Amino acid sequence: MMTPEDAFDRYKVYLEELTVDRLRDIQSYVSENVTFQDPLHDVTGCAEMRRIFERLFATVSDIEFHIDSHATNGRIVFFRWMLTGLLSRKRWLTFDDQGKITSHLEYWDAASQLYDRFPIIGPVLRWLRRRAANA
Repeated sequence: MMTPEDAFDRYKVYLEELTVDRLRDIQSYVSENVTFQDPLHDVTGCAEMRRIFERLFATVSDIEFHIDSHATNGRIVFFRWMLTGLLSRKRWLTFDDQGKITSHLEYWDAASQLYDRFPIIGPVLRWLRRRAANA
């Protein structure tokens, strides 16, 4: 039987070497009923998770995943990771002539999962995210 630490190490290598061509192997690392959640998605199923990554690779070029730390507690692993890439249609950083940043825009809402728990606004936000994810 594989330990959670060993399973995480396998998954870490998979993510850090992930390309659009290697997405076909995702079912070797996640269960058929995997839950995947980020600020824009909340899906269940290996096929749904794969579709999210396929859209990511279609939208963002030069994608790299890097996992720089993790902690294991029984069957649960927390990990800190960074996704880098080039998103051609949006400017994330703008520079002036001296090389100083004049604009730094973030497109992720870290508090979105907190807002989802609010009684009235939560359902509205989840509906809007589903519409945006399917657009």
